[in-house]
Amino acid sequence: MANRPLVNRPWHHLHSRAPILRAVAMIASANLLATALGLVGSLIQARYISPEDLGFVRKYSVVASYAIFLSLGLFTILQVEYPTLIGRGESEKAKRTVAIVQSWVLLATSVVCGALLILTIIELSRGNWKVASAWFIQIVAVGSTLYVGYLVCTYRSGLHFERLARGGFASSMAGVLVLPLFLVWPFATLVLRSVAGSIVQASYLHVARPVRVEWCLPRREFVALVKRGLPLFTGTYLRHSFWLTIEIWLMVRVAGNAGVGLFVFAKMIAESASQLLTAVNQVYTPRVAQRFGEKASIRECLKLTKKPVLLNVCIAFVIVALAYIVLPPLIGYAFPKYLDALPLIRIMLLSTFIVAFSLPLYMVVVLESYLTQIVSALLGLGVFVGTTMLLRSIGQSATAVAWGSVAGQCAFALWGLLWLYGRMRRSRADDVHLQ
Repeated sequence: MANRPLVNRPWHHLHSRAPILRAVAMIASANLLATALGLVGSLIQARYISPEDLGFVRKYSVVASYAIFLSLGLFTILQVEYPTLIGRGESEKAKRTVAIVQSWVLLATSVVCGALLILTIIELSRGNWKVASAWFIQIVAVGSTLYVGYLVCTYRSGLHFERLARGGFASSMAGVLVLPLFLVWPFATLVLRSVAGSIVQASYLHVARPVRVEWCLPRREFVALVKRGLPLFTGTYLRHSFWLTIEIWLMVRVAGNAGVGLFVFAKMIAESASQLLTAVNQVYTPRVAQRFGEKASIRECLKLTKKPVLLNVCIAFVIVALAYIVLPPLIGYAFPKYLDALPLIRIMLLSTFIVAFSLPLYMVVVLESYLTQIVSALLGLGVFVGTTMLLRSIGQSATAVAWGSVAGQCAFALWGLLWLYGRMRRSRADDVHLQ
């Protein structure tokens, strides 16, 4: 028995430390590299592309930004459902769920991209090649948002996450390789740079996809998944996309356009500092869902998160300490125009600790507690806006939004953790009562 082959143990990689550590390192390094290469590419692009041309192309991106709503919350439910069913040993049912989501994504992508292709052809026939180029970018962006979004949800083990990291690296390199073309065809290169990375990433992830299923879209099962996914998606949307909208809106009111630029720069630095912690969370989230499928115990799942959370807290202390020492001279040398962002950066870096403690919060999604997620997001937004306005009223306008955002994130995380603790205690009481 001890020498059984691993062929029939598809989750072996999740229980081996070496693949997990390697996956974490690859994801974190790929994300950091993508951020660095994106920044370099943007600086080079700015030398050849006028703000008018850039704004002309970017104004069409609203189409792709709303395409995520066509996921109908299925990505959120797939991230939970697939590893949970695998943990229960229901592999055929897990594949059927994947097939339903894949079929809907292919259908929605085909309809939207088909409509955009028609618009592209119409503009080309009229000679409006710049408009046609902008619509073409949106075709690729919508396809990437939907299909790549679906593919990412099916990557779940250490080996799979290594492939995911390679796809991100390939995408970054594709964006870099086209940069020399700015010397010859600036606008055409802008279009190519906008789509090259997405095409390369989608192609690689499609070829390396871990689950291969056929067309399957039964109406009743599809509707049932949507009913479960949409409420979860609402909470996720409030916590991320809508939260960002509020941040920008408040920053415009408090500090104007210049303040928005400084805040976005500070937020980018803080998110870059959290890449390693995010990679740890990303690798462990499917393990949490699988453990719940095996044990059906909140306590067991939270026990699984203890070591990665402790690791993340230690990493966060090191990263923040180094950032406080290294960033001032580095920004003063490399980005002198953004020196005024240093106070914002110091504040936003505190959100690194929130990321460190966020892994247990994934249990809220696993348990499909829609109300808790929405209430947590609304509470966080309330604390965010209230703190910002309070600090502004006492003359702290420059840093009000940054402090407000961090305070709101703390409120969001604290409410979710308290709810999980209460739910775990109720579960234990019910188990004792049944015994």
